[in-house]
Amino acid sequence: MEPTDAQLWAAGLAFVLPPIMAFVIQPRWSGPLKGIFTLLVAAGDGLGTAYFNHAFDHKGVVTCMLLAAVTIGAAYHLLWKPSGIAPSIEQATSTNGGADGPPLTRI
Repeated sequence: MEPTDAQLWAAGLAFVLPPIMAFVIQPRWSGPLKGIFTLLVAAGDGLGTAYFNHAFDHKGVVTCMLLAAVTIGAAYHLLWKPSGIAPSIEQATSTNGGADGPPLTRI
């Protein structure tokens, strides 16, 4: 089964979302709060891409949302976090300068 346009757009958008999300996420946020925020962003990605690609039915929306959630997590852990890009953005945009966040690790 080939992916639909909506699924491809959901995955493509989800791949570039982690550094954008890092502008909102604060280093002091707990893991569950970051997870909930990620799921909300993935839901928005899935809803939007399904709607704009005329795949706004139950299967299309759920598939796009799940694909977005998996892609955001994979992209963050495989590219954006190891490169230090997303954590640097979180630290730089922290409302308290990242003083109470974890130290950045550079590779």
